[in-house]
Amino acid sequence: MKANALAVLGLSAREETVYRLLLRSPGIGLAAIAHLCGTDQDDAAATVDRLRDLGVVRATSGLSAFSGVDPTTAVDRLARLRIHGLQGEIRQVAASRHLIDTLTEDQQAGRHAAVSELQQVEGLDQVIASVDELSFFAREERLTTHPGPILTAALDAIRTSDLQYLRRGLRMRTIVHTSALDCPRVDHFASELAEQGAQVRGTAGPLERMVIFDRRTALVAADPRDITRGALIVRQPGLLSHLLDLFERYWSRSCTLAQELPSTAEREVLQVMARVDKDEAGARELGVSLRTYRGHIASLLRRLGAPNRFQAALTARDRRWI
Repeated sequence: MKANALAVLGLSAREETVYRLLLRSPGIGLAAIAHLCGTDQDDAAATVDRLRDLGVVRATSGLSAFSGVDPTTAVDRLARLRIHGLQGEIRQVAASRHLIDTLTEDQQAGRHAAVSELQQVEGLDQVIASVDELSFFAREERLTTHPGPILTAALDAIRTSDLQYLRRGLRMRTIVHTSALDCPRVDHFASELAEQGAQVRGTAGPLERMVIFDRRTALVAADPRDITRGALIVRQPGLLSHLLDLFERYWSRSCTLAQELPSTAEREVLQVMARVDKDEAGARELGVSLRTYRGHIASLLRRLGAPNRFQAALTARDRRWI
């Protein structure tokens, strides 16, 4: 027989010994219990009182003798009491998530005291790890720009973490450049983000690479043209204010829906159309047929709601398409 087999039901080894004794020898008194269990009478009395409170021992012949309750009844009572106690503990554990905020504040306070307001991060792997870590500790909002193609090596990691943090409740605003959206995988990724609750906009205008966390910390590319070279983590309030203003300007100039943005071919037609008067010259410069070139122009005039090419060029510039 396993020692203290009833521990799972909340009985101590001494309590189990007394209960089993009273099953084998019902109707014995405290003196006999103490003697047979190798303890004094006070300890025996305390153990019996505890077992009576649990409902697994009952007094017989007044209060001079005791017997164990039927095992089926006893185990059922102990199990119900144990389950009730465990449910209370589970509720307490579930309610303890608010402690994360206070613990995180302590951790961040320690980090802020230990790190400078500008921190260098080198290499793509470290950049991705830093974005993931800062996103984990962000409690409210993350602002992100993707100014160019997202490297295949990074896309899967970015997608997995972004969707995870969205499900956790982190608000996200993301601006993606049209040159990134030309990649079908990135276009699908942007759609996924929007479906999961992120606000996603697209732009064909200039865009610096940055990620801003809770308006307190930012990560900017050390080289805007090559994210693999590393990044700077910024905590300096003045620089953060400038980056936030810059993001909001980008956001106000971006299109709400990625579908509203021109394709790469359409952008090239707009750029040529703004410089070249004759369709034949424009088609030649782009290396397409005259019919294809004019088809692009007709489509762009409709999309821009412009009555002529001059007005289309002005509207395209206003929208930062060129």
